[in-house]
Amino acid sequence: MHSVRQTARLLSALAWLAGSTGVAAAEAGVSLDLNRLETQGGACRVTLVVVNGPAAAEELKTDLVMFGPDGVVAKRLAVDLAPLAAGKTIVKMFDIPGTPCAGVGSILLNDAPACRFAGGRSGAACLEGIAVSSHAPTRFFK
Repeated sequence: MHSVRQTARLLSALAWLAGSTGVAAAEAGVSLDLNRLETQGGACRVTLVVVNGPAAAEELKTDLVMFGPDGVVAKRLAVDLAPLAAGKTIVKMFDIPGTPCAGVGSILLNDAPACRFAGGRSGAACLEGIAVSSHAPTRFFK
């Protein structure tokens, strides 16, 4: 028997999948929410909430590009989000070294260069199956 939390997660994942477009979205079904930015020393600490859909992610690396408030590229980082269990929500934190949060105007999900899901789903179309959103005042887009 499913708990209320499990049922809510399943309904959330299904709702997201129903609103997705394209085969890759239905196959991957990963949601990244830029939840928080906070300056830690000379770095900006980024908190991402990652919600995985129905297939386990065996490999998922993202290429993120940070733009300054002036729109000029400030940093580029590779962030590894795998492994992710099917239907699992995780919180991933990482630092942008040498960049205070005031120096981050927006973040671009530039690519998902390494992407492999259970059942053999992989490839360049993976980026299409990733939805992005932001609860932080910083824009997060792809």
